Amino acid sequence: MFAFLAVSILVLEVLAAAVDAIGYGAIAAALWATYCRATGNRKAAERLELKSSIMALRRDLRAVSSVDEFARWAKMRRRLDALSASFETVSSDLAVERTAFELYVNMVLRGVVYGLRAAVNMYNYRVPVFYVPASWFYPVLWFLSLPAAPMGSVSVTVWAFACNRVCRRGVAIFNRAMQPV
Repeated sequence: MFAFLAVSILVLEVLAAAVDAIGYGAIAAALWATYCRATGNRKAAERLELKSSIMALRRDLRAVSSVDEFARWAKMRRRLDALSASFETVSSDLAVERTAFELYVNMVLRGVVYGLRAAVNMYNYRVPVFYVPASWFYPVLWFLSLPAAPMGSVSVTVWAFACNRVCRRGVAIFNRAMQPV
């Protein structure tokens, strides 16, 4: 029981540190891209279609002289303006939808991470993770057993805090090692 509890808290803290290192926003953006591909988001497809149409029309417009073929140039220019306005409205609608999706995912992800940590701490606050010899840590035995674990043991809260600190330091060292020199 105690070994399982210690390992499960360590795994939970490693996962929380990994999510923090990757970033909630990056995870939400990746999930948005996956959601759009999986559901075939109509607005995203329409935006891509409008963008390709605008690019093709601009290419054609550059090939037409505004002085020599003014009527054709003006007609193409009006069509380009209409497509650009439509592109802006679709893009703004898609941006609102994306922001709402990412906000929801961000809240759910934070709720899961922090909720699991809190649930483990609240459910096991009286359970010792492991016992330490009294002669090793005598001055701080009461601190290691906070909030309610038996004296002479390490509580779930203290163990989670220690695992959290070690994981965060590990992530910081990893990030520093991965930075270009």
